Amino acid sequence: MLIASTTACTRASYADSAYSAPSCSQLLASAIAYERSGTGDIDSTLQALTDHCSNEYEIAVDYLSNSTDGAFRIDSCEELLNYRVRSEAVRLLEQDGQCSFGGTDIAVGPEWPDGGLGWNSAREHSGTVQRVCGPLMSARETGDGTFLNIGQDYPSAGRFTIIFWDIYLQPIEHGVTLCGTGEIYLYEGVAQMEMWDPAALEIWQ
Repeated sequence: MLIASTTACTRASYADSAYSAPSCSQLLASAIAYERSGTGDIDSTLQALTDHCSNEYEIAVDYLSNSTDGAFRIDSCEELLNYRVRSEAVRLLEQDGQCSFGGTDIAVGPEWPDGGLGWNSAREHSGTVQRVCGPLMSARETGDGTFLNIGQDYPSAGRFTIIFWDIYLQPIEHGVTLCGTGEIYLYEGVAQMEMWDPAALEIWQ
């Protein structure tokens, strides 16, 4: 399995030109590592996310605020999604054993690598977090980011689209199988999923 790479997120300006600011994905990874290991400077990490990476900041806050063993912890991943906790944060919480899916757990299909939901069934699972797989038909870049059209090409309403906001991926060969995990939603009739970490995009040759 190969992993897509990306160009850097918005970077901060520092007087010392020899210092290269961490990317948004790296800052998010630092916040996650802090919660999981207790190491690192969480205050400066959150401040950098606040200043330069609004999307990753929301994921980090949702993840950190729900990583608790207190009396008010929510054990259901579905309930967290209903409270509008970011799907990326919910997936991290599930990995940590902080929440679990019940009857609407991720659907698995035998025809895709390591199982997964087929792109043409994604709309039937709108509102749930799924691992969706299918063949890449096109990768379109706009001023907003990268749009990966799966199964059918744009502008077909039957396509499934993975969106990376403000992120531009290295070229991916058309026809390869992609798998991505996130919350499925419908936009103007098209099933879509937003992802923020290119390293989480699976590319199967």
